[in-house]
Amino acid sequence: MELPRYTTISLDFHADGEEARAVLSTVWFSKLVAHRVLRLVKENEVLADLSEYKFLKVLRSKCYDVLPNRRYVDGILKLVYSTLKSAKALKVNIKDIELKQWLLFQSDGERSYARGNMNIRFIDTHRVRVLTLGYDKKTRYIELEVSSPKGWKKLIEVLVDRAFNGQIGYPARVVVKDYGIGKHGLHVHGEVQVMIPYSFYLEVMRRYDKPRGDKIAGVDVNVERLDAVVIDKYGNLLSYRTFWLKNSTFMGIRRKRSWSLIGEQIHALLKWLYSQGVSVIGLENPEVIGYLRYYWIRRGKRRGREWNWKVSMFRNSIIERITWKTPLYSIKTIYVNPRNTSKKGEKMGRKLGLDKHLGSAYIIAKRASKHLQRP
Repeated sequence: MELPRYTTISLDFHADGEEARAVLSTVWFSKLVAHRVLRLVKENEVLADLSEYKFLKVLRSKCYDVLPNRRYVDGILKLVYSTLKSAKALKVNIKDIELKQWLLFQSDGERSYARGNMNIRFIDTHRVRVLTLGYDKKTRYIELEVSSPKGWKKLIEVLVDRAFNGQIGYPARVVVKDYGIGKHGLHVHGEVQVMIPYSFYLEVMRRYDKPRGDKIAGVDVNVERLDAVVIDKYGNLLSYRTFWLKNSTFMGIRRKRSWSLIGEQIHALLKWLYSQGVSVIGLENPEVIGYLRYYWIRRGKRRGREWNWKVSMFRNSIIERITWKTPLYSIKTIYVNPRNTSKKGEKMGRKLGLDKHLGSAYIIAKRASKHLQRP
């Protein structure tokens, strides 16, 4: 799996009164633009075959009477365009596409005078200036107070500084999660989502410049635990440890909170592996796991909605996040074939005095070691 080009920071905000009204009017105008564009594409499917540049050039002028801001219009057009491309790749009929119940507006990043982003710009680590359009189509800037997690504070500080110096631009969007009328009038809850180049993320957030040793680790990802085993190049077992994910797997917990807890455990795992002198981590190939899960479900062995929710949340997603974070600790990731790791791991666990999950982690580590020995 290739490392991502961008990583996304999501910052919560709450707005009341006129600020809430301004955010809502802008997201509804953006939604109307998306519906209009999708309708035009369904009426003339040739539009779906255009390049992104031509798609924007042809349809941009069709949207200004609804949303008179080029950057916001382009943001919605790119969103619809990516949906069309995904549908074509999956061989879905264009006429069957329907928009999800999202409420958002977005703007591409720009350098120089835009200071990162012309329409959605960080003022500091806790404030974002947002251009909004009222129902009378008049523009107005508002400031949203965002909650910056402690772990992201340094990254945002550097991002704001470089953006104000014209060194970097960042795409950003405002997403409405909930809105309504309360004791104090209209209120909106949402997120400001900012896309940051992954290379910049590594530059600022890297913990260590080089590994402490040349040990090899295998990590077995399960519904409620991450099991790690460390071996040397000869396959000798050196150490092992289990990192529990129980608090993050409850059905009632909010998704964002759940991933935050999972992220903490992933960092705890990687920090421990680094302290053990690990330079390479073996993980099960997420693409192969996806195929295996597909055939497993086809054979009718899926047991229930709750189990399926946990499966879809974990395995591939956790493996991807571990892969993205290993460069922070100067550790390399190797994907191995997951075939029979559980079955062989149970036997190996009994032999080594470990449970079956740690046994699976040992098998993964051995396969990673063999991969390194190949010419």
